[in-house]
Amino acid sequence: MLVLVCGMHRSGSTLVWQITRLLLEGQPGLRNPRDVELKDFAAAAADPDDLLMAKVHYRPTFTEEEFPRDGAIYLYTYRDLRDAIASLYRKGRYTKRDPRRGPRNSRLAARRELAGNDMWTSMPGVWIAKYEDFRDDVPRLVRNLATTLQIDLTEERLTAICAEVDIDAQKQRVQAALVVGIDEDSRITQNHITDGREGAWRDTLTEGELGAIELESGAWLVTHGYTVETKQGKLNISRARRKIRAEAAAAAPERGTPTPSQQPLTRRPAPAVVPHAKLWAIVLAALTAIATVLAIGIGSNFSARLVLSILAVGCAGACGIIVGRVQQHRQR
Repeated sequence: MLVLVCGMHRSGSTLVWQITRLLLEGQPGLRNPRDVELKDFAAAAADPDDLLMAKVHYRPTFTEEEFPRDGAIYLYTYRDLRDAIASLYRKGRYTKRDPRRGPRNSRLAARRELAGNDMWTSMPGVWIAKYEDFRDDVPRLVRNLATTLQIDLTEERLTAICAEVDIDAQKQRVQAALVVGIDEDSRITQNHITDGREGAWRDTLTEGELGAIELESGAWLVTHGYTVETKQGKLNISRARRKIRAEAAAAAPERGTPTPSQQPLTRRPAPAVVPHAKLWAIVLAALTAIATVLAIGIGSNFSARLVLSILAVGCAGACGIIVGRVQQHRQR
């Protein structure tokens, strides 16, 4: 059996590791070496007498084929990606001018974490937890992990585990790491604890770093219950929506739904036709004829002839318009 803690960087994965290690303590075959190799995972997963615990963070060189899908339990944690990257910078003590920071490296870090998110969450039966949900509710976290691992948990054991992993105990481990190095069971480093507040990225990231991270992860942030605060983040969301629409349109023929080019042509509603149009056309035609005859019949009275001529032209024009509308309506 393989138990793999594979959370996003700085997302509480060490806490999950510690609790899991305490829950499994005393189980036959349990081992948790620090320098385990990827090739050992498949062998452990296939061996019911082995119980290998390992902790990894995603690397771009990983492939899904290297991680067994049977005989393995994956424990994945995530948090606000901006907080995760900001916490990495604080842990490394990178100042704002450090070349390991900046917009480009921030965007690459976001891309790496999102690739890991996609891979780990695709594993069958993966346990997934959000850092902001369990950070302040460790007893609930212990119970959830015990259920996932199928470990019986008494109230006394729950209390003991919570005491083992509370913040004061973690700070003592940090001090011990300064002297004796990293403990294999706790995995706490000398600079492990930084500002764990939700939204602490506001005090760490530069404007350029924030925009670069949101440009890569805006849609993911919103999908997982966070808000974006930059135009780059909103641009990422717009791109994601366009991609979804394009994929839906491309998949439409497979579902038997006509694409826009296959949709039957529909005619626009015909323009409204003047009521009794034919009757009005006849009346105007008659008026045109009468006005024309009268204009010709009147001799030297120039004013009368002008008025009748204008009336004839106007009636003829109106008649033509009505006839045209009638013809257009018939064609539609």
